[in-house]
Amino acid sequence: MHKNQEIELFIHDLHSNGFGVGKYDSQAVFVEGALTGDHIKAKIIKVKKQYAYGKIMELITPSSHRLSECDSGICNVAKRCGGCQFQHLEYSAQLEFKEKLVRDALIRIGKCENPPLSPIIGMDNPYNYRNKAQFPVQAGNIIGLYAPRSHRLVPVTNCNIQHHACEKILKAIEQILSTHPIPIYDEEPHKGLLRHIMIRVGFNTGDIMVVPVLNGDTLPHKEVWIESLKAICPSMTIVLNKNTAKTNVILGASFTTIYGSGYIYEEIGHIRYRISPQAFFQVNPAQTLALYDAVSAHLADGEKVIDAYSGIGGIALYIANKVKKVVGVESVQEAVADGVYNAVLNDITNAGFLCGQAEDLVPELLTKKFDQELSREANYDVIILDPPRKGCDSKLPDAIAATNIPKIIYVSCDPATMSRDVHVFTENGYKLQHVQPVDMFPMTGHVECVCLLLKERL
Repeated sequence: MHKNQEIELFIHDLHSNGFGVGKYDSQAVFVEGALTGDHIKAKIIKVKKQYAYGKIMELITPSSHRLSECDSGICNVAKRCGGCQFQHLEYSAQLEFKEKLVRDALIRIGKCENPPLSPIIGMDNPYNYRNKAQFPVQAGNIIGLYAPRSHRLVPVTNCNIQHHACEKILKAIEQILSTHPIPIYDEEPHKGLLRHIMIRVGFNTGDIMVVPVLNGDTLPHKEVWIESLKAICPSMTIVLNKNTAKTNVILGASFTTIYGSGYIYEEIGHIRYRISPQAFFQVNPAQTLALYDAVSAHLADGEKVIDAYSGIGGIALYIANKVKKVVGVESVQEAVADGVYNAVLNDITNAGFLCGQAEDLVPELLTKKFDQELSREANYDVIILDPPRKGCDSKLPDAIAATNIPKIIYVSCDPATMSRDVHVFTENGYKLQHVQPVDMFPMTGHVECVCLLLKERL
């Protein structure tokens, strides 16, 4: 193959980044937007030693699962925006693909010949499910999302996977900027003021938080912002974030509340959570309930639990009524404070939170017979691991396995790193008993999983 060559391809597989995979002269060709079952004419745009990249020039025969642009639910900027990869794929086929993604990762990376996989838990309505959005702002008062692999902004006010309130908020901000202009941030000279708009929504409470991210200390015309935004929602809060670093990291460390409480509240099942601007919280409230129930199903009365990477106490507080005690471990001090507050908010007395790195605190907790910090008997029965996408710190799985804790519940948003860590546990005497995929991120290539591992040889 060579660059600019045009070829016919039958797409036989799909990658989580939104690329269909075909073969030409035994070489793999990755084509953005192509789907399993497509017969296409593709133009080669990049050639590597073992594979190539192409783009669709003609859709000769579409996949039976391909949706047309006129089908309901298809976003009019889906092809240009980097937020979704699979809006053009039938939802039932998305679920099948994600099940296969998990199974293949466990077989290939986890070395598990026959993964004990339950059918994925999908959504009745896989649209408008996200409770958090972060929109860059560029010159011309353009608010939107970056196109894939670029800093080219695609104007977006109506996003099909965000809560409906986002559209009202973004249109209100566009109107504010047109009548009361402020300098918009330009990353090259590192000048201007307004960088991003972050929005958080409490689906089950109606609370809304708007966070303008500033390259400075103050928001000009803040009274106009307050009057315009509070008209959208009675329980609105507005929090300024200061980020003066020349970086692509969205939030800085400094927050100042200019209207409202500075928090929103959300309810997942029987628990009410206070959520601060910087706190991690699952983005899909409906599926968060399914996820937490999947974790809770593996727990029993009387068990003592460590919840590593506990955040604001999402899982720890939800399962507290099912177990004897639970200790959350979290590295972000503000999240620990939220966890403590949320325990009091829900009258939960058998949950505590410690601040520190999981790889440092968890092995220490597992090898001590007494929690001095919490004044409670130790000897834990279960550890819940809910690490970031990169998986556990490399030292942690071996350290946990060495303690012979009887039960591990592993929650993951990345099948590859999950399978890597699961393999470490199975090599150390644990058996993978159950895997429950949950579609936390419809229209994208991401999938959440809950794995149960039990110690075979104590």
